[in-house]
Amino acid sequence: MVLTGGSSGIGRAAAHAFAEEGSRIVLAARGAPALASVERECRARGCEAVQVPTDVRDEAAVDALRDAALERFGAIDVWVNCAGVMVYGDFEQIPGAVFRRVIETNLFGQVHGARAVLPVFRRQGSGVLINMASVWGRVTTPGVSAYVTSKFAVRAFSECLRQELRDVDGVDVATMLPAAVDTPVFDNAGNVSGRRIRPIPPLLDPEEIATGIVHCARDPKREVTYGANARVLEMIHAVAPGLYERFAPPAFSAGNFAREAWERHSGNVLEPSTHHAIHGGWRSSRRRELTRAMAAAVGAAVLGLLGRR
Repeated sequence: MVLTGGSSGIGRAAAHAFAEEGSRIVLAARGAPALASVERECRARGCEAVQVPTDVRDEAAVDALRDAALERFGAIDVWVNCAGVMVYGDFEQIPGAVFRRVIETNLFGQVHGARAVLPVFRRQGSGVLINMASVWGRVTTPGVSAYVTSKFAVRAFSECLRQELRDVDGVDVATMLPAAVDTPVFDNAGNVSGRRIRPIPPLLDPEEIATGIVHCARDPKREVTYGANARVLEMIHAVAPGLYERFAPPAFSAGNFAREAWERHSGNVLEPSTHHAIHGGWRSSRRRELTRAMAAAVGAAVLGLLGRR
């Protein structure tokens, strides 16, 4: 199996999960040192693993990743598109180059992966492509427009692929839609808002998503949403969009953005990540901040429902 975005967060957890299943793994990410450590971790779990540093924005580099996997193992059974980046800030605050890089990584990175592997799956007569979207591929929120745009596009792209492959037996496309996950993504994200950012609880465990990816590799599902809160938001957004508009945008704005001023930066959008752990530590060492985020979000949601700012 081939896994992009394997150096941190959900991708790193998925690498461990596949390793424990005895999979033969080809790991990809931009940061070679972090990728090398994941390779060692996978081998320590008894599996065969190889790293191929790859920037998924580069189509030729993704093709080279596929070729390396085929040369080493002779086939590709599963391809997981897990690489992703995020930037916080209002649309007009986000520099055009940063917005473009988010789209190139989150959407075109998965397009390049699909373009590289689907001909292999067709020749083999089998294969599973797993694309990583988000609950923000079904619902909207202010302050992360580039990320939301990319994840909506990933969902649509995956659905189009499923329709085009409907008559191809043995080849499946699955889409993962997790809610907020306790990974380093919030520390690695770009932030041009001028305010400190934080997630809104409840946060999912990255190992839960990783386990779901492994299950989908065995028994592919069309789409899988993770998090009861995410499913509720999806339902409200679909059946009562006016109600959603009243409470959700103010809740996200108040919860995600703390009041403290913060330095503006592009995070890992333009350069590789600096935090490569699986967990972000929010549920262990930053619980108080999560409580503040939840309180702010609930308060803003109530005011929104009452028609007040």
